Amino acid sequence: MDSANETTIALIPVLLIGAIINWSILFAVYKLSFFNHSFGYLSANQALVDALHSTIFLLYFCPMVLLDQPVMKQYSFIMGYCLLFCYESSVLTHLLISINRLCAAWFPLRYDVWFTIRRTKIMILLLWILNTIIAIIFYQILCHVFYLEDIHFIQFTNTEFCAKVAWYEDFVKNALIIGIIACFDISTVLRVHHITKKVRTRSGQDASKFTARDIRFLKQAVFQGSIFLLELLTYFFIPQYFANKWIIFFGTSFAWVAIHAADGIVVIVCNPEVRKFFWRKKVVQVHSVTETAMTIS
Repeated sequence: MDSANETTIALIPVLLIGAIINWSILFAVYKLSFFNHSFGYLSANQALVDALHSTIFLLYFCPMVLLDQPVMKQYSFIMGYCLLFCYESSVLTHLLISINRLCAAWFPLRYDVWFTIRRTKIMILLLWILNTIIAIIFYQILCHVFYLEDIHFIQFTNTEFCAKVAWYEDFVKNALIIGIIACFDISTVLRVHHITKKVRTRSGQDASKFTARDIRFLKQAVFQGSIFLLELLTYFFIPQYFANKWIIFFGTSFAWVAIHAADGIVVIVCNPEVRKFFWRKKVVQVHSVTETAMTIS
């Protein structure tokens, strides 16, 4: 078995996990009224782009390499465009989620006005439109991102200009966004820590519950942002310091696809409502249809 097939087979399990988990989260968010708010819609968009990334990679990249399909390789620039679009949509959604948590912590009286469901939908729509325009310009018109036989992965067109696009538009831009996310998250954590101290000194069960929910949402945002930062650093810097092909593979290609599965896992870990939904659905199928109706309603 050649190295291309070895690395591709190593990607399949994490791609399956990423696709299944994120499509399941999208379904759970759709069904659970608990997520019928701004943060829920942003989490749903996050799950959608993560699911699309894992699914496209699984259904196009893997068959293309394992079956050695020349036609699929010829048009792999379309796959590259879609994958980078999903990746950058995921990063921008993380930014919106971070801003959402920042406003919830620092401006609670204005939060419900700024982040209505309607305005959140508009934000998500604008994100898709903006990212589509940027991706078309940089990844379809100016440069292509296609499968390269030499590295057995996708790569920018080998020109000096596209190398600058890869560095500034891909790494520097995303690093800057993730850096902003980190600053927002630190500020939010400090604010929530301050609020939590105040809540503990007062009586009020509802306030305590609200704070606990917000803390879970904040944990989700912080964990996801931290994982993305780690992935970005390993992807661009590990090849500069290591020569072993498997270390480079796990620090670059594997990390790039695993990040989307990790996103979904964080959502499940930080939201007991999602875990309960999955568990009840499983129990429902074993026991009775009546219980299913009661659970979903």
